[in-house]
Amino acid sequence: MVIDPGNDVIYTHTALAAHHPPSGRITLHPGPGTTSETGLAHDLLAALGKPPLLPGRFPGGRQPARQAATAWMAALPVTRLTVLRAHRLTPPPAARCAPCSYKPSPIST
Repeated sequence: MVIDPGNDVIYTHTALAAHHPPSGRITLHPGPGTTSETGLAHDLLAALGKPPLLPGRFPGGRQPARQAATAWMAALPVTRLTVLRAHRLTPPPAARCAPCSYKPSPIST
């Protein structure tokens, strides 16, 4: 996770340039105001190249976006998940960023 309260453009550009799903590198760039687990799951699905809005009708109007994101993370060969603007996420959505088992690596500058 990139903890960068100053939103340094160098970190953002570097992380976005590293995004390459076929190589297992995913850069999650949460949309402005993303505070819910569902919103973050939509952003993760989009980063994975999957449709963020799932077709169909769901109980209580709730899409199973979190479950879909978890399934895709487990199914795809994701080796690195970089989360930009992580300092803006509340603890529950931040804890859901990595639904698969991966080991965070330090950012080298």
